Amino acid sequence: MAVSFLRSPRWVTPHRRFKYLTDFKPFKLSILGFSTSSSSAAAPAAEVSPSENAVKWEPFRKKKVVMRVGYVGSDYKGLQIQRDQPEFSTIEGELENAIYKAGGIRDSNFGDLNKIGWARSSRTDKGVHSLATMITLKLEIPESAWNNDPNGFALATYVNSYLPRNIRVFSILPSQRSFDARRECSIRKYSYLLPAEIIGVKENSTAGEVDHHLSDFNDILNTFEGEHPFHNYTVRSKYRKQFPRKGSSGNNSASKTAKSLDVQSEFVSEGSEDEEEEEDTNVVTESLATEAEETKYDSLLPKDEEDQSKKQNLVPPVLARWLHEPDEKDRISASHFRKIFQCSCGKLEQLSGMNFVEISICGESFMLHQIRKMVGTAIAVKRDLLPRDILKLSLSKFSRIVVPLAPSEVLILRGNNFVIRNRPGNKKRPEMLTLVESKEILKLVDDFYYSVMLPQLSFFLDPVKSPWNEWVDLLDANTCIPESQLEEVRSAWKLWREEFYGPKKMEA
Repeated sequence: MAVSFLRSPRWVTPHRRFKYLTDFKPFKLSILGFSTSSSSAAAPAAEVSPSENAVKWEPFRKKKVVMRVGYVGSDYKGLQIQRDQPEFSTIEGELENAIYKAGGIRDSNFGDLNKIGWARSSRTDKGVHSLATMITLKLEIPESAWNNDPNGFALATYVNSYLPRNIRVFSILPSQRSFDARRECSIRKYSYLLPAEIIGVKENSTAGEVDHHLSDFNDILNTFEGEHPFHNYTVRSKYRKQFPRKGSSGNNSASKTAKSLDVQSEFVSEGSEDEEEEEDTNVVTESLATEAEETKYDSLLPKDEEDQSKKQNLVPPVLARWLHEPDEKDRISASHFRKIFQCSCGKLEQLSGMNFVEISICGESFMLHQIRKMVGTAIAVKRDLLPRDILKLSLSKFSRIVVPLAPSEVLILRGNNFVIRNRPGNKKRPEMLTLVESKEILKLVDDFYYSVMLPQLSFFLDPVKSPWNEWVDLLDANTCIPESQLEEVRSAWKLWREEFYGPKKMEA
């Protein structure tokens, strides 16, 4: 069987040799009694590396900065800090503590990220990893910050001395006041590492069989490319505008409605995968194969009809239907449409003796669970659990189809691009060009990926171990949409296409 051993990832630069900057003016330091974390977590700028006693810089003034952060999310409850659940360990919680100990946050501001203008380019859910999360904040900086340090390694080195090995700040650079990391992020690039056996590639497969499986799987994945409504690949309610109930009146009602719309707008514009936003436990799951805490399937019947059908035990759950008439409670809006530039898989690779393929997904933005549902559906189609036409049917705005949700443990935010909003010519801010394209910074990203992230992800590439053994069993046992429901959707889809495009284009 032909196997190409681990290659340089698509969005991580090949290993480069370079000379680190070590001739900048050292900061004035205060020695504290903290012990350092793993020494490998610090950027290799020798003159400013913390000594055996942990150090902090002496704040001189406050300045808005942007930092590029990477992390292995396996041990965390996601990126976003959760003040109401302090027992949960999060990436932002670790970062806040580390920056505070390094001297970047005043005592009066510690514990409230809003006071320092904390913002991020995207959020990731529990178990998801990142090499390119951009975070902006108002940082207390030393007087000599960035002297002879154009890549922002010095400040990052101090912060890294207080971080665990699985979280790394690659660079901290001064940022323009108008920079909005979330809204100016124009492209997000993800990778999903999939055990090859899941899509039919066996240990004894011939080179021809491997090529056949990968080509077939690529054809399935390519279907997602383009601009489509991905309402079936998320929790639709999170991306739907909330309107006041009929009969409600008064200032109090208006205030609640405004607050609801403010919260809703964050979900609509966040443009990230959740993979990005942890799902509300009150939201009914929409997945055939899900994580342990989620139910096996979700009916698409209205709640009262669903309860009645359960009592009578007359009909199977509705997993696919066509919306023949407008439904105000299930409206699809522009926020459900997303543009995917690339969705494909690479060659067969090997890590720690495990064969896997890297799925690359590149798009403008992603909704809650979108990537994991895209991958889950593609796997179900490849395993002949769902028909091939489920892809085009599910990408129609009038269809309501339940699709599988793949595990989160092997999803990685690989990279992103930034352009200044409302300006012609796709102009980019200089600090973002440095963070995204600097060879020296990309070298650190490369080192973290190979030395820290991949070794930990290798534990999730065995198809007979967690999370794959349980997930595949659940997928195979429960991914079965009744043929009568599928035929109803197919017939309605064909009629809609004929009305919309006309018979001639349908034949073409």
